[in-house]
Amino acid sequence: MAKLSITRAPARRRNLYSSLQWQKAISQLGRAMASKLSLDAVFREFAAGIKGYIPYHRLLITRVDPQNSIRRIFVLSTWPKDTLDTVRDLYQRGKSVTEWVVRERKPFIREDTSVQQEFETDERLRQMGLHSYVSVPLIYWDRVVGSFHAASKQPKAYGERELAFLQSVAEWLAIAMENARFFQETHRLLEEQGVLHQVTSQINILDLDSLLQRLTNELANIFKADCAFVRLRQPDGSFHMRAVSGAKITGLQEARSLSQGRGRSSWIVENRRPLMIRDMRQQDPAIAEGRDLLRLGFRSYLGVPILLKEEATGVLVVLTKTVRDFSERDTFFLQQLAAEAAVAIHHALLFDELKRLNQNLQQATQNKSQFLARLAHELKTPLTVIMGILDIMTLGATGPLNDQQELAARKILDQSRALENMVTEILNFSRIEAGTIPLEVSTLGVDKIVKSLRTLTENLQRKNSLNVVWDIDPDLPELTTDTGKVEAILQNLLVNAFKYTAEGEVQIRMKNRPRSKSVEFVVQDTGRGIASEELPKIFDGFHQVHSTAASQGVGLGLAIVKKYLELLKGSIHVESEPGKGSTFTVTLPYSLKP
Repeated sequence: MAKLSITRAPARRRNLYSSLQWQKAISQLGRAMASKLSLDAVFREFAAGIKGYIPYHRLLITRVDPQNSIRRIFVLSTWPKDTLDTVRDLYQRGKSVTEWVVRERKPFIREDTSVQQEFETDERLRQMGLHSYVSVPLIYWDRVVGSFHAASKQPKAYGERELAFLQSVAEWLAIAMENARFFQETHRLLEEQGVLHQVTSQINILDLDSLLQRLTNELANIFKADCAFVRLRQPDGSFHMRAVSGAKITGLQEARSLSQGRGRSSWIVENRRPLMIRDMRQQDPAIAEGRDLLRLGFRSYLGVPILLKEEATGVLVVLTKTVRDFSERDTFFLQQLAAEAAVAIHHALLFDELKRLNQNLQQATQNKSQFLARLAHELKTPLTVIMGILDIMTLGATGPLNDQQELAARKILDQSRALENMVTEILNFSRIEAGTIPLEVSTLGVDKIVKSLRTLTENLQRKNSLNVVWDIDPDLPELTTDTGKVEAILQNLLVNAFKYTAEGEVQIRMKNRPRSKSVEFVVQDTGRGIASEELPKIFDGFHQVHSTAASQGVGLGLAIVKKYLELLKGSIHVESEPGKGSTFTVTLPYSLKP
């Protein structure tokens, strides 16, 4: 008995030493995995850590998502075709050892795949030259979060001893995997919120191409995708690529209408719902028949519709060149971005339409101005001839005229001059709208302007004996402006004051406003006045407040006044009350020069 005891003692000490060594290795490996913040780093630490204790030629790690779907997320294999890109449905449902391990929450050891073939996994591994394997579930807080699977070319490579080691490591791996997943999801959530905030804050950017390019740049970055693009539907049903980030896809067809085929974009727009394709090599042919993306090397596809007022106006797409399992969260986030993009697109399209209408309006205005200018020129030439002949006739150069003939000739001459004034107004207005009237800036005293206005009022008083009241500050400064246009403004206001005042008076005031470095000109009458609803319209072109026989003209006088004041950096203010008269106040700066 003593001999037997002596013989077994070293063996017990070796087992104890080996057990302590393994416990130390497991603890070190667990801490190393827990320190990693990315899933790939955790898995590579795990793969390297067990290599010295558990021999393997293939290592596969899977994850169980919230929908209880098993996804391959890490693989190390000597078999060249054994990659994450391998089609997920390798086995009939329920026929793989991974599904059994996850469902039963138990580990499984296969000693020799050439002898035992309970699962379809056995046959597949045998074809790869692997004869034994061990599968272990990853359990975190009583929930199966995944599994790992180690396989060897040697039969019976795994026993109870190896299983005990791997089960101890599996506890650490499950914790490390969930910690890394939580960190990555938190980081991803922050990135998503940042992108959504950025897109929302830029939603009023009216440069649509710039906004969409920023959006696709962010998408390619946050999805770690090889390409992201936006295609918008055109009125004819075709799709136009508006923004692309990542890989170049110049070979992609730029336009394909709904009637031309069952393209992926067409499918998304027609069905108005997302399209997720794990591997386009295996996709449902009923969805899309285009091969362009495959030819360019892309494998996985995630696209969502851009919905604007319940109508799909385009698609937002993310592409990868490796097979990827896009999650429902990925789809939801892409839909959120598409919703924000839809608002931005709506704003930009409205702005584009507004620009187009504005350009059309500008073109129409320019055409109108050119027409009016040409018409005014064509009218002015014969009108000048008529007035010249009438002047000669009234002077008696063509022979004596009796009283009736002379009266008729003078009436014709007066009406011709009124018509000439209308033509001149049309010509000036068309030049102003076309931007062809120059400013002729000079410096002169206000007294010269007053002199010309006095001459005008004297002529007007001969036809209408109104009382004229002058109130002019003695310290009016010199003005550096376009004097001709200032005189035209004030003359127009004076003529209107006399025209629409049957009795009473017309006041002309000029005040110096040194605080604002400006001069104020006021023309006030006691005439018929203007109704309040008419006041906003009086400076519109071709608008007449009083449509009577006395109100000759085409309604351009005050429009020209307003345009001239804009050129002179001045302003005009009107106060009026029907039956009591009107007051026009014009303010002009001392100088047009800064």
